[in-house]
Amino acid sequence: MKMRTFPMVAVLFLFSLGVQQAFAQVHHLSVRVAQRPANLPARQLAKFNELFQLSTGMGVLPPVDGGGVDEWPCFGGGSQADCSSIGPGGVVLGIPSYTWPFSPCDAATPTSTNCGQIFWFYEDDTGDTTDHLIVQIVAKQGSNMVLNTGPYDFGPNPFGGIPGAVIVISDDVAFGTLGQTGKGNGYCFDPQATKQKYTCSDPFPGLVTITVTTKVGPSKITSHFDVNLQ
Repeated sequence: MKMRTFPMVAVLFLFSLGVQQAFAQVHHLSVRVAQRPANLPARQLAKFNELFQLSTGMGVLPPVDGGGVDEWPCFGGGSQADCSSIGPGGVVLGIPSYTWPFSPCDAATPTSTNCGQIFWFYEDDTGDTTDHLIVQIVAKQGSNMVLNTGPYDFGPNPFGGIPGAVIVISDDVAFGTLGQTGKGNGYCFDPQATKQKYTCSDPFPGLVTITVTTKVGPSKITSHFDVNLQ
C-alpha cells in the first residue's frame, strides 16, 4: 500500500484528478493516508456509514522540503521522502500545544503568515469510494469567527477501498482578517465557493475553539478542541 498525498498549497490546489487554481493565499489543506502495519487488523463487518475520529490538535508549523511540500505530517513505511527513514507504524507531527503566542497567530494585516498547523486523524471503515470526502475547519472566539475553510471537497473518497485506512488531514493556519473586510475575508476565504459565505474577525488573546468535520456520504464526524492565545 502506498501513501497518497493530496496537498492544497498556497495558490495551487492539487487533487487526485488534476489541478485547480484559486485566488486566496490562505489554507494549506492536505490529506494523507498511512501504510498500515501488517499486524493491525482491519475492522470487521464495517458498515457503509462509518468514520471514526482519532487524534486532533494544533502543532508546530512544518518546514517545507525541497519539493515545496510540508515535511509533516508524514508516515513511516511509506513512499514519502520526508519519513522514508522511519519504520512502519510511526508518524511525524509538529509538537502540539494548547498555549500559543498571540502575536504570530494574529493575522490582522495583509503580510501576516501562518503560525501553526491544525491536524486530525480518523479511521475510514465506510467502504465508500463513490461519495466525496468533504472536510471543514471552523475556529471561533465566542460568536466571532476567526477561521473557516468552508466545506472543502477532495472528490470521490480516495480511501474507501482501503479497509481500516487511517487518514490525517492538516492545514497550516493563523486567525483573522488579513486586513480585509466582508465575506470571504482573510482566513474565511472558501477556495471552492462560487459565492463567499463566511466573514472573519481578528482574534483577541484568549481561547479559540476549533471544530473539525469530516464527511463521506452519510457518515459524518465532528471533533472540538481549544487553543489558548496569549
